[in-house]
Amino acid sequence: MSYTLPPRWADRFSRRSFLRLAGGGAAGLALGGLGASGGRPALAGPLPISQLSRMVFDVSYRTRVMDLPSDAEEVHVWMPLPPSDYAQKISDFSLTCPLPFEITRDEIYGNRMAHIVSEPRPFEVEARYRVTRERVGAEQLVLAPESAEKYLTLTPRVRVTSEVESFAHTTIGESREPREIGQRAFDAIVDLLSYDKTIPGCGTGDTAWVMRHKRGKCDDYHALFMAVMISRDVPVRWEQGFPLAAPSGDQEQAGSLAGDCTGAHCWASFYAPPQGWIPVDISEADKAEAGGDFFFGQLSPNRFKVSEGRQVTLNPAQGGDPLNTFAFAYAEADGIPLIYGANYENEIKYWIREVEQG
Repeated sequence: MSYTLPPRWADRFSRRSFLRLAGGGAAGLALGGLGASGGRPALAGPLPISQLSRMVFDVSYRTRVMDLPSDAEEVHVWMPLPPSDYAQKISDFSLTCPLPFEITRDEIYGNRMAHIVSEPRPFEVEARYRVTRERVGAEQLVLAPESAEKYLTLTPRVRVTSEVESFAHTTIGESREPREIGQRAFDAIVDLLSYDKTIPGCGTGDTAWVMRHKRGKCDDYHALFMAVMISRDVPVRWEQGFPLAAPSGDQEQAGSLAGDCTGAHCWASFYAPPQGWIPVDISEADKAEAGGDFFFGQLSPNRFKVSEGRQVTLNPAQGGDPLNTFAFAYAEADGIPLIYGANYENEIKYWIREVEQG
């Protein structure tokens, strides 16, 4: 297989890039609890991501409220609920909770969530739904000027520092065409960063940290991309969700995802008329064994989205700061954030029902 680097990056071709193209990329997530369906044997390994065209899977998203502070008076829980959009359809939705709940949306991004209020007592809430996810390219929508502002907003962590601006200037040059800007930023970030899931805690998506350490997780890759694109007045849509391991054949499979932020996944889309919203998954591109070109302009279906945006203010508004991202249920007691793992925990499971290739 031959591979030709873009001319502007030929002089920056690193040993790490060579090893990645030669097949030294990281492996995907491991599946748990596999079960056969219809007596068909599994294939020897996971299907190539580029061959997946459609997946159907069931999800159970459960939040348990456990030991609470002895002086707590009122507990609030907000659980993200996945949207139906151009890439995925949600069906067979149900929500089980021993307490009254309401379904609300945040004012800026329209994220749906279940909101529960309780006295300080243990309880569980579980959302179940079926996700039909397609392999998709650009979403051909026209972005109204009044809607563009929220996609051009930096955050306390997604910021344009002097190092980020210098990187953007070197990477983008004088280009003003959004798709070209996106392609150059994508290529440069893949070359600059190393995927590292051993970072203590979660990837925070802090661009100053990313530029200092040149490594990170999906949040870090896409935070840098977001900052670079916004610095050039290109709208960026942050999409938050979960990854599924690449399936093996079309047999039924099951798995689970870490209930804290280490189990989530994010990607981004940028607005480039006339194509519309062009998706990118830069961290997956950097992990790909045979180059990551697939992940510029396309998304594989082994994922699902639960929310959009950074610095999310819930509805009703939480007492704590806006959430960096909204992948997992969030809980407070009397306006003070509860401690994940001590006061509450999340459990996400999935069952793959159908896989299509082509």
